[in-house]
Amino acid sequence: MTKLPAIIRHEFKLMTANKTFVILTALGPFLILAITVLPGLLSMNPKALSGGEPIAVSGGGPGMTAAIEAASAFQGRAVEAVGTDAGSIADAKRLVQSGRYAALVSLADGWEDSGGSLYTKTGTDAMLYAAVERVVDESARQARIRRSGVDPAVARELTRRVDLSIVKLGTGNTEKAGGESDFVQTLFTAMSFVMLVYMTTLLYGQMIGRSVVTEKTSKTVEIMLSSVSPRELMFGKILGLGLAGLLQYGIWVSLALALSKLVAPLIGIAAPPVIEPANLAWLVTFFVLAYFLYASLYAALGAAAEDEQHLGQLAWPVLAFLIVPLVMISSFVSNPGSSLSVVLSIFPMTSPIVMLIRVLIAPPPAWQIALCLGILIASVYAAATAAARIFRVGILMGGKRATFGEMLKWLRVR
Repeated sequence: MTKLPAIIRHEFKLMTANKTFVILTALGPFLILAITVLPGLLSMNPKALSGGEPIAVSGGGPGMTAAIEAASAFQGRAVEAVGTDAGSIADAKRLVQSGRYAALVSLADGWEDSGGSLYTKTGTDAMLYAAVERVVDESARQARIRRSGVDPAVARELTRRVDLSIVKLGTGNTEKAGGESDFVQTLFTAMSFVMLVYMTTLLYGQMIGRSVVTEKTSKTVEIMLSSVSPRELMFGKILGLGLAGLLQYGIWVSLALALSKLVAPLIGIAAPPVIEPANLAWLVTFFVLAYFLYASLYAALGAAAEDEQHLGQLAWPVLAFLIVPLVMISSFVSNPGSSLSVVLSIFPMTSPIVMLIRVLIAPPPAWQIALCLGILIASVYAAATAAARIFRVGILMGGKRATFGEMLKWLRVR
């Protein structure tokens, strides 16, 4: 009678009782809360994103201070006028450096044509920069209009801004109007989903590899193999930890749906548009496929490794395939339909992450998704088959560090 169910139960219980599993499961809701509720709360209260420090303004005329104060009021910032002499500007810069001022807007003579400078300590407050730039740009335009003698009413009509609305085209010729906030929420939610798949796949894969190495070096595996086959032992470990991962994702997905569909409307905020059952289902699907692919590879590497240091050396090529799409995530989000995105979303080692990004940002054609899933499932089967052969030979070998060449020879052992 097969011992596989018993091994699965043992590995599942061992994993779910692990402190790492409990901590990660507990921290998951905070991440989900951050991507479902926090963006809406911050968009309702932009002041929470700023420290409230005032802005110093040097030059620009008497109306510039009031205009900048009105533009930055959404962050709860006041504006203080400072002198235009070198000493006053130097003092204001020191106060910016010390944190007394959020920024210094310096507009010297002729700023209407040459522009000005915005001095900040961090250089990363994009919202503050955008607000001040709009005021300075509009003020400079009005100053040039007055100087040219053109009728202000005519100039206002000629320079009147035209808004461009953002409309996302969905399947079935559906149209959904949105804005910059929807784009930002979608971007950060997609990045959070990708990080979730990356971290859990890597964590569970490494745990399987280390578990195999530990049992091998402690000679525990020799006792275990007296009652179970190497194939049962390997698949028992993979399936046991896989069930634990599914339990974890089940908790996270249920919480995400509850927060987005029940809690968010009660407190009057909009959940990110990508938090919907279909996208959460894709998240779980790509985690499962990525997990079985990488768990099989880590199990094989763990059986071939002499110790954890050797496992780390063998796993570097595998780890690179997880890191590359993570490093290039901004390119995939900006251009989900590019040739590179399409290729990497079909290549099995990178497809779980890249295709997930594409599905969340701009769903690709159905044939590309079907091709991705088909190749990925076939790759999981091939990886599991190859890993079982390597595991059978490598798990009982010791005293020598196996190379990739030797592992390829083990694949031919029947």
